[in-house]
Amino acid sequence: MVSDKYSSSGLCLPQSTRKLICDVLAEKRHPGLQLDKLSLAGEMEKQSEVLAEVTKCTGDDTLLQKLLTRRIATFDSMKAHRFELATRGSLTLHLSRSGSVENAGIAFHPVYGFVYLPGSGLKGLARAWAETVWAPSQPDAVDAWRTIEQAFGWSKGSERHKRCWRPGEIEMPDGSAAGRIVFHDAWPLRWPEVKTDIVNNHNSNYYAGKDGPGDWEDPKPVYFLAIGEKVPFEFIISDNRPTDDGLLGFAREWLTAALQFEGAGAKTAAGYGRFASMGGETEIAFPEHVANAQFNLCLATPAFLAGADQDREDCDLRPASLRGLLRWWWRTMHTAHVGHEQLRRLETAVWGDSEVGSPVRLAVDFISGGSPKQHPNKNDRNFLREHGISQPEHKQKVTQGLFYASYGMAERRQPRRWLRPAGSRWKLTAAARDGRFREGSNGAQVKLPASILLEQVSAAVWLLARFGSAGSRSRKGFGSFDDVEVKGITSIEDCCAAAKRFRAECKFQPSADRCQDSPALDDAVVTKQDTPWEDPWFVLEQTGMILQLFAKRRKADDRLALGLPRKSGSGRNTRNLRVGNITRHASPAMWSVSTNPNEKLTVRLTAFPAPRLPNREASKEVLDELAEFASKELKKRVQGQPRGAGQRDRHRTVTGKSDPQDGSLSSPVLEKGKIVEAVLLKERTKKGGWRARHEATGVEMQIQNTADVPHEYEPGKKVELFVHSNNAFQWLNDKVKRQAEKTRQDGRGHHGGRRRDERR
Repeated sequence: MVSDKYSSSGLCLPQSTRKLICDVLAEKRHPGLQLDKLSLAGEMEKQSEVLAEVTKCTGDDTLLQKLLTRRIATFDSMKAHRFELATRGSLTLHLSRSGSVENAGIAFHPVYGFVYLPGSGLKGLARAWAETVWAPSQPDAVDAWRTIEQAFGWSKGSERHKRCWRPGEIEMPDGSAAGRIVFHDAWPLRWPEVKTDIVNNHNSNYYAGKDGPGDWEDPKPVYFLAIGEKVPFEFIISDNRPTDDGLLGFAREWLTAALQFEGAGAKTAAGYGRFASMGGETEIAFPEHVANAQFNLCLATPAFLAGADQDREDCDLRPASLRGLLRWWWRTMHTAHVGHEQLRRLETAVWGDSEVGSPVRLAVDFISGGSPKQHPNKNDRNFLREHGISQPEHKQKVTQGLFYASYGMAERRQPRRWLRPAGSRWKLTAAARDGRFREGSNGAQVKLPASILLEQVSAAVWLLARFGSAGSRSRKGFGSFDDVEVKGITSIEDCCAAAKRFRAECKFQPSADRCQDSPALDDAVVTKQDTPWEDPWFVLEQTGMILQLFAKRRKADDRLALGLPRKSGSGRNTRNLRVGNITRHASPAMWSVSTNPNEKLTVRLTAFPAPRLPNREASKEVLDELAEFASKELKKRVQGQPRGAGQRDRHRTVTGKSDPQDGSLSSPVLEKGKIVEAVLLKERTKKGGWRARHEATGVEMQIQNTADVPHEYEPGKKVELFVHSNNAFQWLNDKVKRQAEKTRQDGRGHHGGRRRDERR
């Protein structure tokens, strides 16, 4: 009996076959056979393990080079046209082909095993471009269509579905005929490395028509195979009846333009399958009817970007991820004005769905930036000192603000996540052609101009750059972008106006109905604070501490409004908080950072009331308080810390000690043993005790003997309190008054002993 993983995997293989397979090293196996014959279907979450076995099949590049030499000689004898293009981004194709693994296929050569592009797909791509893009731009439509038919052939059965773009005055030729141009398979010039890629569907119920696009669904990862960028391919076309009429040149022009603009394979709307010239130039000439715009995206803070492997190699801004973010922000412009079903139809008109292709294309090209680095360790004191970040004192009972915001990215027993440094730049190219919106399930189609569609994408880019971020922990400020200039969009009001124009173009009738479950731009609470700081790490430390302090001052149930999962209690009493059947909900409060015209950093907090945390009214109340608290804290920290980036001195208070309560390192520490005037706060401690703020310094602390506070007292009332310690007041009852008097007579200072001159 052969002891191997195939013995218990469920594959029905004879013992002799299993032995034969195990004798072949993984890298020497045929990847197509590994995928189709040695892989079992299973849960999508575990599909990455199956595909990892396929990616181990590295192939034989020496064999490929021998095959290419023989192939070139053959086609040169046929006087075929050969030209080379390289992948501009990731490429995947044949995802939906039948196989044992769902939605994970790729076109492996059936004999040799390398990834290739079948000629049948290239022919269809070139013909679609010729009919929908090239022919409408020609002065003689009849002559243009005759050229297309001569190249690709014709039959009445294949022309029936072309009523949308084939001119009605052009008659079909009688009978049927084969085309002259032959599109051969495109082979890679070197053996391409196959990798596992991923897309995450965060709103599967919404797209299935079951619910609204809320932020509480568990993402559904879909793993598939792809190859990376800059992989060179050779494309070959030949003429069955060679002549000098230039038909072969037309075919090459159509195929090249389609590969550069539309892309080959699957997920082309998300930037997959694009090709560029071998020289690396990515600029292409857009057709006249295609509206396009380019945006420069620059990271203002480090970003936890990742693909399926979450390693250094795939730490990049992926077009599919960016497209998902833009869809999210696009929805915020419309959800307050439409219902679930109406929103889905509007979204399909712009972004497409599983049945309707999108008229919008996105391409992302990396421009410049430092290499990915791992997130710093909590105990890296050199890193903290370099960025002017002081470690909290143990008595503060708070986590470092930076690591509170990046929780899970550098925890024990887990590999530290890779991140792109601030200053990394990408070029985003958005292109839109005319689209269509269907009025109802059986309604007529409304034509949507390309300019209207591009405006929708541009508004979403403006919102993402100003108020959003990309990557993991993006709602805590990581992955923020500098503000992007967008023509015609300078404010939230401009975005709402663009959304209204789009709905009017779709002949959408205004309705009182609204998508209740999705964040709406109309409800957003926005707080902005310019700072004198230049170091993004220092800013993330401040915002992380502010969020942590606000959460610590809320009761467990109130903290639900800040997102799930969230825990309450400690030790054996620890429990996961939940709302109804919801155990996961993205934070409705988003921190973002951008560089202002003075080359300093601006901090924004954008909050969307969440109807399920636990309801819209309660959520709005907590988020309003968070916005007010964040605004005050940021102003206080800005006034107390007018330092730039990279200062190595620790930030000290006027007494030489850190503020033990708020961690802001900016407010004077109250002198122990003194009686001071303070204001009772609305926010309570975890156990429901009173808290108070010393208005002169802004320090907020709990009242230790909170039961002595009269029941009739309300928040906002000014009272006298005794400074018991560095993190607590005491209510002035008789016992505390005697303690204060004794402290005054002894002349004790904040060091807890007699003054030096008295000790002498």
